Amino acid sequence: MYIIFWVFLLLLASTAYAANQGAPWVPTKKKDIERFLNFIEAKPGEKFYELGCGDARLAIAAEKKFNVKAVGVELSVPQVLVAIVRNWLSKTNVKIKWANLFKIDLSDADVVYLFLMPEPYAKIKPKLEKELKPGTRVISYVWPIPDWEAEKVDSVEGKLKLFLYRR
Repeated sequence: MYIIFWVFLLLLASTAYAANQGAPWVPTKKKDIERFLNFIEAKPGEKFYELGCGDARLAIAAEKKFNVKAVGVELSVPQVLVAIVRNWLSKTNVKIKWANLFKIDLSDADVVYLFLMPEPYAKIKPKLEKELKPGTRVISYVWPIPDWEAEKVDSVEGKLKLFLYRR
């Protein structure tokens, strides 16, 4: 019984820590996945990162539709486990990384997707500016990246916004 309690406590603490880092699990709405896929301009073989991937629904969808090399990055252990299972059930090859998105190398990224809380965007912006190669597309769901000018904005009435940036 104590083992179950400690495992539960560890999983809860992991989720709380991820939320505190600016990425609580708030999944991208399922009805916006197709809209997102039509927006990202991905090509086969490109490297696609979903930062704060949760259950990796976008990384999996992008790999299936575009045959990209998808990577899901998540800090919360329960969401990592869900992402691994979802990846396996989908028969996709998304690489799921249990890591802090602020500490991974993004220099090989062609497309980066972010859906964070508003505050972490200012913190991750210098990392993106330093690490992303010219031409990398950055897609932000809901909130714009401060001081960046979006190349394209999808602002359909009654839906959450998508912002496309190009470094």
